[in-house]
Amino acid sequence: MPAKNIGERIDARCTRCGARNMQISEEFIGSGNYEVQAGKVIAVTSADSLKATGRLYGHCRQCGHDWVFRKNPLAS
Repeated sequence: MPAKNIGERIDARCTRCGARNMQISEEFIGSGNYEVQAGKVIAVTSADSLKATGRLYGHCRQCGHDWVFRKNPLAS
């Protein structure tokens, strides 16, 4: 479930131009496993679940600037 719902205010601005129109991306990690026998891949499996890294990225829709948030703007 997202930390913010549609219509809720986010206290964040572009660090370059100050605009409030942005895309926020949350980073998750997962893993893929390759089972190898006699030098040949016999099975490929992916992670059952993804784990949040806690890292959030911003992309300004006005000036195109990309940055990493130091504090989570989606936290309540």
